[in-house]
Amino acid sequence: MRPQAVYVAGATSLILFVGSLAILDAERGAKGATITTFGDAAWWAFTTVTTVGYGDRYPITGQGRFIAGGLMLAGIALLGIVTASLASWLIDKVRELEEHAQVVTRADMTALTAEVRALRAELAARDPAV
Repeated sequence: MRPQAVYVAGATSLILFVGSLAILDAERGAKGATITTFGDAAWWAFTTVTTVGYGDRYPITGQGRFIAGGLMLAGIALLGIVTASLASWLIDKVRELEEHAQVVTRADMTALTAEVRALRAELAARDPAV
């Protein structure tokens, strides 16, 4: 596993955990709150970070909405990091394949050049006019 993947997974887990705790602290006990347990808070944080946002859980306090805004920005940033990491990995794999293909092509060209030289030498040995 690439170190970047470990960092992204760790950062995502930390953001989800801290966001869940923060929203639970802000919303628990508020009148009409839909986020009252850690499970509710974790579900809300996960759907918010992934930009799914089902709407079944949502903050009603000002502090909760501020936390939601921060978590939304973090989710967008994490989505960008994951996408960039995946693209970087794919580019590295394509580059490796291209380098391998170039090595094989060079080897083939060397073998063909040697074969052409051998054929020319054989022809020259048969017919000195060539």
